Amino acid sequence: MKIYGFLASFAVSMAFAMPLSAQTTLTLEECRTKALENSSQSKIAREKVNAATYDKKAAFANYLPKVSATGLYLHNSEDISFLSPETQSQVSTLGNSFQNVVTDVLTSNLSDIKILSQFVSKQDIQKFVENLTPEQVREQLNRIGGELADNLSVDLDNVYVGMVSVEQPLYVGGKIRAYNNVTDYARELASVQMQGEDEKVILAVDEAYWQIVSVAAKLRLTDQYVELLEQMEHNIVALQSEGLATQSDVLSVRVRLNEAQMSQVKALNGLALSRMLLCQLCGLPLDSDISVADEGCELMYVSKDSVSYTPESIIENRTELKSLDLAVNMYNEKARIVRADFLPTVALTGNYVLTNPSVRGGVKYDFNDMWNVGLVAKLPLFHFGEGMNKYRRAKSDVLMTQYQLDDAIGKVNLQVSQYEMKIKECDSRLAMSEKNLDSASENLRVANVGFSEGVVEPSLVMAAQTAWLKANSEQVDATIERIMADVYLRQAIGMLK
Repeated sequence: MKIYGFLASFAVSMAFAMPLSAQTTLTLEECRTKALENSSQSKIAREKVNAATYDKKAAFANYLPKVSATGLYLHNSEDISFLSPETQSQVSTLGNSFQNVVTDVLTSNLSDIKILSQFVSKQDIQKFVENLTPEQVREQLNRIGGELADNLSVDLDNVYVGMVSVEQPLYVGGKIRAYNNVTDYARELASVQMQGEDEKVILAVDEAYWQIVSVAAKLRLTDQYVELLEQMEHNIVALQSEGLATQSDVLSVRVRLNEAQMSQVKALNGLALSRMLLCQLCGLPLDSDISVADEGCELMYVSKDSVSYTPESIIENRTELKSLDLAVNMYNEKARIVRADFLPTVALTGNYVLTNPSVRGGVKYDFNDMWNVGLVAKLPLFHFGEGMNKYRRAKSDVLMTQYQLDDAIGKVNLQVSQYEMKIKECDSRLAMSEKNLDSASENLRVANVGFSEGVVEPSLVMAAQTAWLKANSEQVDATIERIMADVYLRQAIGMLK
């Protein structure tokens, strides 16, 4: 029968084994700050803001010219010739037919030397052959033809090309501006989502914090209840020794005492688990010896200043509604991006080119450069309705998101109304619990006086003690519920911080 008393004593000794100087007391604001610094979700949300910032900077770069460098090396298996093989052979051996050439020149007939006649006039040929012997004419013509054939062939065994290009978009259908707007909204959306994650952390911390306060208050009540029952047991045993109480009375008190001591152990364990939860949220070791600032105070709710808000301020402050509103704006800009794909585009280009072989002033086998500038325009003409259907699809996304926003506004307004009613309900419950506590305390006082005078049965005293414990417990629950109702209302209207 004494097992629960032993467990209660052991739990109490373990709870207070560490010196009080080593215990850390945290306020609600300190817990919030530590939890925000420790929360992985909050850290992820902050990195999303950083990523959106980088996207914004990258999008702005589309306004600026793009500079690129290109290098090329080619090895070709064949050269380029502007003459067919037959014509090249004829040009290279013009002198072999000099007899016919001289005869045709002297007879003013150039039909047999059509290749030569394409490059020099009849008078030049006549002047050329008058001052040379037939052998010299043949040699000179072969030399000239060979040089001509060589000049009309380009050696492309190895080709080197280097180029620096600059491109500046002038008009792309508004795509760049729309894309920059999308990244602006995306960054703002990431910031709003970060606020939402912070609110979730704060809400979890507040719940854990006030849970510790609640359990600690109930543990104090249980301790007082155990003390009352221990005193009751002592008195009943004394009365039994005088023959004024029965063994049944003693056993009844001891059963109730054992139940109270068992509740005491459960409360101690619950308090330890509640502290562990708060430590986990705050990023502290689970075995940290912490307490909260409101834990040892007399639990009495003091109403906070009323919060003024309007439907417009709720839409502006509530993170879920802000996210949906930003999503509507983002989808509008994405629709403009889709439309821009089917509008004309104009860009200014400039290139600096370095090649080997080069063709400036004839074919040369060394590096030579050149530059050029120009405008590039593109006008989509017909895509079988692809652009219109894509644009309509994008506008459907806008409408769907707008409908989601309207639905969310209605649900949030309903939620706010529910929490307003909840606060009124909690105020009424808190007032009733205070009245019940006053009645239960007075009833216990009267029962104790009657018991000491021998006019009240022990069972009535224990019933009064139980009623007193229940009234105190309900008053604690009503107080914590009222505090959390205020927290939930602030979260609903977007003013939790």
